[in-house]
Amino acid sequence: MKYLALIVLIVCSLMQVQTVATDFPIEGMQAPTFDLPGLSGAQYSLGDYLGHPLVINFWTTWCGACTYEFPVLEEFEQQYEDQASLITICAGKSHDEALKAVEEKGVGFLVLYDDEEIISKAYQPPRPQDKRRILAFPFTVFIDETGKVVYARVGTFTDIDKMVSLLQEAGVTLTMPSLLFSDGSQPIEHGEKANGG
Repeated sequence: MKYLALIVLIVCSLMQVQTVATDFPIEGMQAPTFDLPGLSGAQYSLGDYLGHPLVINFWTTWCGACTYEFPVLEEFEQQYEDQASLITICAGKSHDEALKAVEEKGVGFLVLYDDEEIISKAYQPPRPQDKRRILAFPFTVFIDETGKVVYARVGTFTDIDKMVSLLQEAGVTLTMPSLLFSDGSQPIEHGEKANGG
């Protein structure tokens, strides 16, 4: 009986974690605007990315799981950069620590710096049932070409296939990179006619 109670407690805890991981009040809303510096000092805003899908990953320097997903984010950017933009936003207290983490991991994707976590808090607003204000990292937000948040979750991406699958489930259309020619066009399906033919 003691073990049954423990199993029930574990299952309930896991169900609650899953609910917390995908229960974002911002889903379905227009993405909050931002104007943030990159680690190099240049300024970037949400408006720079409207018109095509955008993935924003929020992380911190003190979160080991955050940097664990960097290779997946790097792979996503390399494979889908012509179809969707990726930016990451480091929320923290030290620009230098963010720069050090990026240099140690050798990543090439864009990293913006959110001093004081102002933008991070805007993208992860408290839910009505929350008793305290706590930000969970890492978290990722998918924004469609109109600027609407179509999906948000807490947690790491451990493989690119899951990330792409969730983007597609959220309504973001992506074509497998191997199915694109070097000019970005798609191959002609069997039975289709080429333009002008």
